Amino acid sequence: MPYPLIFSPLALTPHCTLKNRLIKSGQSTWLWNQDGSAQNSRAADLYENIARGGAAAIVLGGCAIEETPGIYLGLWDDRFIPGLRHLAQRVQRHGCKLFAQFHHSGPAAWPRLGAPPISSSTLSIDEIPMKPPLANPCQGMTLAQIRFRQRQIVDACVRADRGGLDGMEIHAAHGYLLNSFLSRVWNRRQDEYGCQNVENRTRIVREILYAARLRCRPEFVLGVRINGREYGADGAITIEEAMENAAALEQAGAQFINVAGYGYGSAPFRYCPDYFPYPEPDDFMQPYMASWHDKGLWTDSARQIRNVVSVPVITAGRMDEDRAERILRDGDADLIGLGRTLWADPDFPQKVRQGRPEDVMRCTRCASCEDPVTQPRICRVNPSLGRERELAIQPAAQPKRVMIIGAGPAGMEAARVAALRGHRVTLYDRAPVLGGRIRLAAMIKGCDVENVLPLYDWLSTQLAKSTVTLRLDVEVTEALVQRERPDAIVIASSGEYPLPALPGIDLPHVLSIKRLAQRAALPLRLLGPRLLERLTRLYLPVGQRVVVLGGQIEGLQGAVFLRKRGRTVTVVESGAEVGSGIPERYLQRLLPWLQRKEVTLLTETRVLSIQRHEVIVCDKLGQRHTLPCDTVMVLIPQAPARKLADALTPLVAELHQIGSALGAENGLLKHALLDGRRIGCTL
Repeated sequence: MPYPLIFSPLALTPHCTLKNRLIKSGQSTWLWNQDGSAQNSRAADLYENIARGGAAAIVLGGCAIEETPGIYLGLWDDRFIPGLRHLAQRVQRHGCKLFAQFHHSGPAAWPRLGAPPISSSTLSIDEIPMKPPLANPCQGMTLAQIRFRQRQIVDACVRADRGGLDGMEIHAAHGYLLNSFLSRVWNRRQDEYGCQNVENRTRIVREILYAARLRCRPEFVLGVRINGREYGADGAITIEEAMENAAALEQAGAQFINVAGYGYGSAPFRYCPDYFPYPEPDDFMQPYMASWHDKGLWTDSARQIRNVVSVPVITAGRMDEDRAERILRDGDADLIGLGRTLWADPDFPQKVRQGRPEDVMRCTRCASCEDPVTQPRICRVNPSLGRERELAIQPAAQPKRVMIIGAGPAGMEAARVAALRGHRVTLYDRAPVLGGRIRLAAMIKGCDVENVLPLYDWLSTQLAKSTVTLRLDVEVTEALVQRERPDAIVIASSGEYPLPALPGIDLPHVLSIKRLAQRAALPLRLLGPRLLERLTRLYLPVGQRVVVLGGQIEGLQGAVFLRKRGRTVTVVESGAEVGSGIPERYLQRLLPWLQRKEVTLLTETRVLSIQRHEVIVCDKLGQRHTLPCDTVMVLIPQAPARKLADALTPLVAELHQIGSALGAENGLLKHALLDGRRIGCTL
């Protein structure tokens, strides 16, 4: 077995043995039924799929202890117990343990969720560690309110126990309610729940553990998730404080410690180590970058906490099989928490155990799963997440001869799925290589944080293993279609990038996305995206002063690429907002970075003309401005491409158009993969 430690069992308690060391970390899905119940919900399908894929345990994130707007799993009433039993049976029949994780946002509550911003202490807008909407002025809790919340949490533990679950993770991390007592960032109390010492700051959690142990079965496991370190704020939890907290919680009855972390500040990464250094590390991050690249941001804290407790310790954050095995081998942790890893590929444990790492679909750290927060989760690279029934791959009732035009991500996924269902699929592209513009995107985005190359590699590998016939470097014409006579055609070519009708748009220093793609095609083929991305830091055939037309995802990602290479950048956007298409988690860090790097963003501004060394624009007040430039980049969203579809429609009984061919509203990778999966399942 290539990973003997990962697939070794662990006795979590005398009553609970895990079959391996991989657990699904707690994350809200917002896929439960509208009333908060579990039975027959989309979330239940998702979690059974993860259990079937080989995880040793699942932690159900976002379990509400009181009725809360948003689709959380309900633990606030006994009526949810039958649904919990049904869910537990579905998960446990695959040899997978099931834990709940109670949730109360506390000071991190978003006003739009309707949750009251309560905390350990009252803090004004000048005192909170993040500004709205990421945090809001909060109201400190009275002793009576503390007792009330403790009873709610203990009652939730009892309901989870009666519902047949194996345990409860007490969430005391991530800036949420209980974390606000453990951290001096929030806790300014002077009573027995203050931060004067470890006994006081852990008191609220210890009392919950004592009470829950008295009311739950001895077999019911109780663990705690804590921040091992906090970043970016005065009073943030240090590793020394976290070690004290963990030891105190173990003495109070915690049977495992799950180590996380949290980032505050003007551009916080909050609880997501995935986004830690985007688009570049903040100054306070520099001492931790080696850990982020090595074993993960939380693992150093987990190792030190493991030295002071005797119960199992969990670490998480950007894990793969090699990193996980090394962490276990070095004694840094006992269990590996997997979050987005198992959303991207629920079969990750099974595939790794079978020695098929090339078949694992890797998380690309795109943040689509949190865009927007509080909406049902999606996964860019796993379109069936939350749609397990809808997008199940079943044998086709009638196999067809299918022609797919366009070998970008949408076409590759459509071809893969259609072939698995038994169709005879031929995939065409005018380019000599697979992938469409995904390799260009990898060069622009880089590979340190968001990394689209695993998607390209996975799709290429799956097509190589499939029955799909590839016809690359072939232009599909009406004559070709008439000769091949397919039963169905899927057009998955890209959208159009029409140039705006402006004086000077045809000047040689004006570069469109199409022209940039043409220029980069040969270097990408010869050098690959990773090497080319590094080489462009040394040499880039672009002028020093660049005006970017377009302030949405295309324009802002282009601006980041250029600014990192020392260019002076001005972005001109006709609309009032910028950043459409960029997930919220990234945009929250990107906009302050652009400001610090002196990238000028001009919104509600029209371009009047382009000249050799300047661009003339008009702002919303009607005033003209001259922008000096050496290069102009037209990085605007795509438009629908109908020409080929209109020409081929009369020639075939069934024709579909998917992906970015439908235009900007369908132009992201998440749309491409979803469209490809959906059409592959319905042909």
